[in-house]
Amino acid sequence: MTTADTELIYLTVDVWHPDCWTLHVTEAVDAGLLGYEMTMRDDDFADRFRLYRTYGDSWAAVERLIEAADDTDLTKDVIVLSPSTASDSRAFGPVTQDILVEFDPAPGMRTAFTDRGFMHYGPSQHENGRERRSLLTISKRDTVYQALEDIEASYDADLDIERFTTTPTPSGMRDLPSDGLSPRQREAFQLARARGYYEYPRDVAAQELADEFGVSRTTFLEHLRKAERELLTGIEFH
Repeated sequence: MTTADTELIYLTVDVWHPDCWTLHVTEAVDAGLLGYEMTMRDDDFADRFRLYRTYGDSWAAVERLIEAADDTDLTKDVIVLSPSTASDSRAFGPVTQDILVEFDPAPGMRTAFTDRGFMHYGPSQHENGRERRSLLTISKRDTVYQALEDIEASYDADLDIERFTTTPTPSGMRDLPSDGLSPRQREAFQLARARGYYEYPRDVAAQELADEFGVSRTTFLEHLRKAERELLTGIEFH
């Protein structure tokens, strides 16, 4: 219950911290992960295993991510579940696959937030060596800022606040990208928009963007066209 000096606060944070397997593998592979909380009667199982949805622009990308998760010394076991059929699966990429991952939760950030009075509001998202968490808490604003500074210092983390508001959304999923793009497609499209590729006349050539992106012009345009096609799907023109 809120009081005169507290309020219900919603926030989204973008975090990097050391010794995290999700950041290690998503930095190396062009695919992403959604991390889900597990509530079970067997606390030992829930502490050791966590459910993740892998997503990417192809099965090859998703398989590379799963292999990287299995190969890193930061995990103990990866169990591939039946192919995902959830209705929200395409919201995060053309291809998805659910996995259970066993790992030491000690370096993880979930308890860093829950121990300081934050509740996770939807799944965590892991892309490009960073993680995004949607949170809510009933607290004073100064107390929230202090708690976030304490997390940065205690976990040797880099933490940015992307959203800080008292206005709710229907679901924490709304704070995560739901455009149907893979991480690489989204990154290419955002770069093109930021550099003025869609201005008329164009402020930048495709080759310049490809050089900045570190790929060939053909590969960059393929990422861009797939992103455009996905974003235009379902739009009706009159």
